[in-house]
Amino acid sequence: MTLIQPSAVPSLGTRRVVFIEGTVANIKAITPAEMNGGVEVSCYLTRQGLAVTQDQTKIQDGRYCSPQTLQLEGTESIDVTLQYTYNLNTPADDVARLTLERGVSGILVELLQIDEDQEEFATGDFYWAVAIRTGKQFPVAVEENAVDRISQPVFIRGRATDIVQIAAAA
Repeated sequence: MTLIQPSAVPSLGTRRVVFIEGTVANIKAITPAEMNGGVEVSCYLTRQGLAVTQDQTKIQDGRYCSPQTLQLEGTESIDVTLQYTYNLNTPADDVARLTLERGVSGILVELLQIDEDQEEFATGDFYWAVAIRTGKQFPVAVEENAVDRISQPVFIRGRATDIVQIAAAA
């Protein structure tokens, strides 16, 4: 048997994060216009600035007639915290803080395997998304050799999509 080693895609520099305020027609089929109409916050986020924790529980299904315990899919949970830079004196360099004010509802989208030079999102680009409401913005404590950052919890308001593709324009 021949060993097949599939090619890998580096994750650093190939992901983008967009916040679409309000809602979209179909979160599983966001259009290029909806995606490009959102606010890209990728370069405000620190490298660990999109902290996503996902879990799915297992339901134990032990039957009297079987010596083996089977399992079923249980509940899913997702937790997201953002960390991004801010600049209070320069609004053009403070877009994430101004866009993600406390209490704003919208769609948080992470686009995957996007070319570093790609300026607009197009039909066929891959993403996952979730409806959120933003929480309180907390300034991160002072550290040596660090920039000012905000840590912000977000509250999940709908089921996260699987990895899907941007839909063709309607």
